[in-house]
Amino acid sequence: MTAINLLSNDEWLKQKKNINTNNKNLKTLSMKISNKIAVALLALGVVAQASADPIVYLTGSTAFRGTAMSSLLSNAGTNSGGVFDPGTITSVTYGNSNPAGANYGVFHGTINGQAVYIDVVWSGSEAGVASAANTALVNTDRSGNPIPLAGSPATWLNVTNVVLQAGNNTIASNPAANLLESSSHGADLAQADTSQAVSWTPYVANTPTALKDFGVEGVITFAISRNNQEGNTGSGIPSGASNEWIHCSNITLPQLQTLLANGEVPAGFISGNTNDNDFTVYCVGRNLGSGTRMNTLGGSHYGTHNPVQQYSIGYGIEEPTHLNSLILTNEGNNGYESGGDVAKALGIVTPEGSCQQADPYNGGIGWFAMGYISPSDALNTGNFGGAPTNCWVTVDGVPSNNATIENGTWWLWGREHLLGKQNISGTALFVGNTLFSSFTKYLSVQGMGVVAGGHDPAIQLGLMNVHKNSDTEFPQPGQ
Repeated sequence: MTAINLLSNDEWLKQKKNINTNNKNLKTLSMKISNKIAVALLALGVVAQASADPIVYLTGSTAFRGTAMSSLLSNAGTNSGGVFDPGTITSVTYGNSNPAGANYGVFHGTINGQAVYIDVVWSGSEAGVASAANTALVNTDRSGNPIPLAGSPATWLNVTNVVLQAGNNTIASNPAANLLESSSHGADLAQADTSQAVSWTPYVANTPTALKDFGVEGVITFAISRNNQEGNTGSGIPSGASNEWIHCSNITLPQLQTLLANGEVPAGFISGNTNDNDFTVYCVGRNLGSGTRMNTLGGSHYGTHNPVQQYSIGYGIEEPTHLNSLILTNEGNNGYESGGDVAKALGIVTPEGSCQQADPYNGGIGWFAMGYISPSDALNTGNFGGAPTNCWVTVDGVPSNNATIENGTWWLWGREHLLGKQNISGTALFVGNTLFSSFTKYLSVQGMGVVAGGHDPAIQLGLMNVHKNSDTEFPQPGQ
């Protein structure tokens, strides 16, 4: 039998004290090492946050994306249009070399001292509303077959797998699969260019579609544009433009409704010159997830839920985009997922240009397109305003700019809403209230809408001399 040596009481207490001392020393050493690592990361501009901090998920409008992202990236603080406390922000964005135009992003910082992640995916207003209701919105492909619409609900960046950085870690490509969460789920908050009154996901009390409307942050702006032609440098008529392209610098409201319904019309139908009928004008637009589409169809009195006929430029919506190709594809009722994609399609420039290219559907040489788009997306891809000498067109003789929107002569604009999931509470509600006040403040701090001839992506409500009683009404006098 093995003998067991029992410790005396004094010896036991002595060893216990030694163990406690060693544990304390190890803990102190561990803290010192952790602090040194944190200092090193700070020196590199990279900070790792505790994943235990709450995550709030934000999605929605691609037309409002630039404004929202710029506010989230701001270090100015909530009193000056920022979202986070100054000096606390680390972030990463994916999908664009310009962080404000990114499709994905994770932001971390404190808001009034409370640490939080804001995880964003910009999928379009209607896709965002569906995501906040944690439901799927069904789209159709070019053959009319039902297909799921991306972003309803969304798949988000995994905050534990991405590298956040002070000043933003900007990654131009979209994230790899291992950087995303393992499954899709609904959003806490969604930006929408229209209200739920016209939504594909309408408000129904006591269901997940009963979203909280935080209110209207400002006016969201839109334009109608022809596709670029070779030689467009931002001033004067593009050298590759044909007479037919030049003559179609204005479209009337009935002509726009016909173009949306048919997807194509002879150029002479728009210009009024029968000699232009050798060219066809094709419609380029957005899918069912888009608030830009909702505003265009509703504001023009075409009907928000009526089907349209649309085309893509650059090898089709369901295939990889070729930015050096003018391949025209009939997409039926389908369209692009984001305004940035429409801008890229309308901005494709080749040595010939579409005005010198064979028309694949109606024969002959020469065609061009018109599309509805946000000014910021258009300008970011070299699609310049200032009709009739550049790409944008007037509607009933009125151009799209800050002044014509504010005085009501340009009708194609919407009211930007922030919506929250049903029974939103806690940190998500706190962040929602902060976003609403910060985004509204950002419009004021940036002076959006102040320059009369400008093309701001949004306009302060206080500058509007008109209002809309509904999402589908023409502007009415008074705020």
